Amino acid sequence: MRSSFLSYFSEAGRNLTIAIVLGIVLGYVFSFVPFSLFPNLPPTSLTDYLVQFNYFVLQGWIVPIFTSMVVVYPNSLGALDVLFNAIAVLFLDRLFANTYTRRQYYLTFIITGVAGNVLSLLYGPALISFGASGGIFGLIGGAVTADYARNRRVNPSLLVWFVFIFIYSSIGSQVDLFAHLGGVVVGLIIGYLIGRGGSSGRYFF
Repeated sequence: MRSSFLSYFSEAGRNLTIAIVLGIVLGYVFSFVPFSLFPNLPPTSLTDYLVQFNYFVLQGWIVPIFTSMVVVYPNSLGALDVLFNAIAVLFLDRLFANTYTRRQYYLTFIITGVAGNVLSLLYGPALISFGASGGIFGLIGGAVTADYARNRRVNPSLLVWFVFIFIYSSIGSQVDLFAHLGGVVVGLIIGYLIGRGGSSGRYFF
């Protein structure tokens, strides 16, 4: 029986890719749902409250710190973001699957994605951001330090890929560099702890 394309990837990788692609569908559906949270602002769409509009977050609406990792605007920028992130997850899935347990895969993505979104608040209230890149960079950074912690050496090929992907993906006026940095820094820490725990038969979360 012929296998589907996604069957070649880990379960966590498949699920994360599906969630990323579903994000633009959700963004489109929610764009038709009127929503207003602040009485001093006119009603807008629910999508505007699920992507990360820093002004809303700084006013106390923290939901987008989590939801904006998946929900994106249904426009050309959102489509490009979904395409790049989905391809990145599938391309790097074997590396991630060899680094993390399924639980660690999900939790590292979520924790580092949230860290990146929190750091992106430094841009100020005007920024609107979305996408899974902070969590993906967290997974990449974690893979580098987990490998180091387990083998006590730096894998030059892995390090070169990490630096190349980070620089290439962080160039441009519409890139949330702080989200990338936040994801990477926290991912480096988590990966090291995972690597140290695995070498002694224990696992970090």
